Amino acid sequence: MKSLNKISDIFGINTENVLPESQLPALDYKSSEVEQEDDFQVARSTLRNLLNKNEDVMNELIHISKNSEHPRAFEVVGKLIEAQTNITRELVGLHKQKADIAKASGKAPTTQNNNFLFAGSTAELMKLIATEKNKIIDVK
Repeated sequence: MKSLNKISDIFGINTENVLPESQLPALDYKSSEVEQEDDFQVARSTLRNLLNKNEDVMNELIHISKNSEHPRAFEVVGKLIEAQTNITRELVGLHKQKADIAKASGKAPTTQNNNFLFAGSTAELMKLIATEKNKIIDVK
């Protein structure tokens, strides 16, 4: 039986081509709002996927622990519950970090306190608007 070390001889092809090394261009990394939002979404998605996977594993481990009644199995379930709690805290902390970043960049949501609720007829509203127009002071 022939050795299969020389595949190029068997198939009649030349496999001794040397591929050139690709030179990647240097990246000038600039953090932007879009990238921060993308990173936030990726981190959030990853944490949520971990929570879902851990929940499935935890259900299986609880079943195994109950059936085996082995102390080590219960210890593993306890550690997984602790890990699940930490992931949940990280997910909540991620939202707080996003709010802090938005606040630091000056793009935090603002609160508007001068809301006005009018309960009356349209005629009364028109009278109120007319009296308020007279109170406007035009400063130039």
